Amino acid sequence: MIEWLFFDLGNTLYDETHSEYERVVSLIKASKQNIDPSDFIAQMRLGASVYAPSPFAYARNHFGIEENYPYSGEKEVLFDGVAVVLKQLSAYYRLGILANQPSSTLERLKRDGIYHYFELCLLSETENLSKPDLVFFDYAIQKAECRPDRIVMIGDRLDNDIMPAKKAGMKTVRIKQGLYSVQHPISDAYCPDWEIQSVQKLFSLF
Repeated sequence: MIEWLFFDLGNTLYDETHSEYERVVSLIKASKQNIDPSDFIAQMRLGASVYAPSPFAYARNHFGIEENYPYSGEKEVLFDGVAVVLKQLSAYYRLGILANQPSSTLERLKRDGIYHYFELCLLSETENLSKPDLVFFDYAIQKAECRPDRIVMIGDRLDNDIMPAKKAGMKTVRIKQGLYSVQHPISDAYCPDWEIQSVQKLFSLF
């Protein structure tokens, strides 16, 4: 019996496409190089496919760009239907967030009207832990006061979300969207229990 659903945020509930593009354009402009943003993003996708810790750094290295440019989530938007999905799921399950995000993320959740659906919001900056460290997942299990096999981790990354959650004993759902949709499991440890194409498809599972 499932009791808890834990969500990642980037490319799970929030679409990062526009923020990623703006970061790439700003970096190219700052580095004064003649690079097509689509070519840079293609290298980022390649980096994601080979499990590079940072696809952005992977692409920078490919093009020989020493400059860096910070990521801004200002252009991030909720995927279609997220608020409706959370409202309905919260009637049957306890919901939580387990994400590598700054503490300011709480204000964004409130701004977008979804904060109140979550009983636990575990953010890397606040908890001084980060994915894929198994300690972060064990901490979430402890905070939920629940058996791990009654918790589902929902995320977009096989390396950061699925593999460590499975290792911690959780059930897993991969939402195959965004930059990391190109990832393929490199072993059974990276294979999710379920794989869906959008957050709305959670209704078919729970």
